[in-house]
Amino acid sequence: MSAAIKIIISASIVVLFAFSLLFVGIRALVVTGGSMEPTIHKGSLVIDEPVSADKIRLGDIITFDHYDQTTTHRVVGVEGSANGTMFSTKGDANQVTDPDPLSFPGRVGLVKLAIPGLGYAVAWMQYIWRLGATVVAAIIFFTCAAMVFLRKDPTTTPVRTAKKTKRATLTLAPVRVTTVDAKRIWAEHERWLELATLAKVRAA
Repeated sequence: MSAAIKIIISASIVVLFAFSLLFVGIRALVVTGGSMEPTIHKGSLVIDEPVSADKIRLGDIITFDHYDQTTTHRVVGVEGSANGTMFSTKGDANQVTDPDPLSFPGRVGLVKLAIPGLGYAVAWMQYIWRLGATVVAAIIFFTCAAMVFLRKDPTTTPVRTAKKTKRATLTLAPVRVTTVDAKRIWAEHERWLELATLAKVRAA
């Protein structure tokens, strides 16, 4: 087994482990900054346990959301106020504390474990999975689109019908031919003239 395959398998196991922690209420985060050096290195995988604010003590390392950004810093001050307990935080590598004290009406992440370098593997696997999901979704989309546009519609396919050509049939009817006797016609004509002449004589 090659080293690359071993790395992929190991990273996959770590990612699955990180996701399985969500089912028991534990959150795994990747540290992308160096404000907690040398305690927590950049690229570490941090394991947080959600706890209520009354369980946070001075010196604890907590993970919280502030100004739409997730931050992991150490608690350097705890003060009571009318709004509840206020916590001052600071990165171990920073020279000054964070500008605003914070209160946590709900739950806050208490860091239980930080594994150096493992965050890079988790982030890389997440990138590979997202890229793979995007590629698969694109393939499915274009395949479906091709099936829709290339499908032949049977209602629009021209149908060729055989045309029957009727041929006219010429029928020859028999013609009766009568023979004319010229001598008989001339004899009848002379007889008619004689009768006409006798009629005129009698009239005179």
